[in-house]
Parts: sequence; structure tokens; C-alpha cells
Amino acid sequence: MIRSVAAVLAGLVASLAVITLVETVGHTIYPPPPGLDPMTPGGMAAIVAQWPLGAMLFVLLAFSLGALAGGAVAAKIAAEDRTVEAMVVGTFLTLGALLNVVTIPHPLWMSGVSVAIQMPSAWLGARLVVRRPT
Repeated sequence: MIRSVAAVLAGLVASLAVITLVETVGHTIYPPPPGLDPMTPGGMAAIVAQWPLGAMLFVLLAFSLGALAGGAVAAKIAAEDRTVEAMVVGTFLTLGALLNVVTIPHPLWMSGVSVAIQMPSAWLGARLVVRRPT
């Protein structure tokens, strides 16, 4: 039980680290317009409204790679059914994506993809590190 909780927590930390890293690269390539504060929901909504497609794709890449990394880390640390811990990480990330799209208006397609990509990416991360019996 303790190992499962540790696996999920480590997976979430790994996810957030990867998401932050990829989004930082995206913000370097596509900086926010001057004068808008990304730390407020209104400022972030104004930034999202002006984002080019490439900036939106970077966010989706960040979410996907973050969930992949989180699922992989959780599965690697977990003791027994490693996919369960990875899917718990994916569930938390899905809830975070839902909160994000409810709080900050996004294009409809981006909202759908950002929510839908979490679980499959976490599952794939687990599949990449779990050894199958031969």
C-alpha cells in the first residue's frame, strides 16, 4: 500500500516536472504577448485567445509527455499491478486538465484533446516499463 502511494506521488511529481519543462520550452518559442499576466485566469485566457497553433500543440505535447512520464515512473516503482498506479496518475492528470479547461477558456478541440490524452499516455508509459512474463 505504501509503495503504491509512493509510486503515484512520484509519478505525479515526474508528470509535473515534464509538463513544466516542455511548457517552458513552448513559452520560449511562443512567448506570451507583453502586458498580459499569465498568473491570473483573465490574463491566461487572453493569452490562450491569442495563441498560434504551435503554442497550443506545445501544451498538448507537454500534457502527453507528462502523463507518459508519470505513468512510467509510477509503474516502475509500484510493487504489483503496475498499471493501476499509472492509471491513478492519469486520473489525477485528467482531473487537472478538466480544471484547466473549465477555468481558462480554450478552443473546443484543444479542451477535448487535453482531457482525452491523459489516460492513454499514462497507460502507454506503464506499458513501456512493465515487463511481461515470458
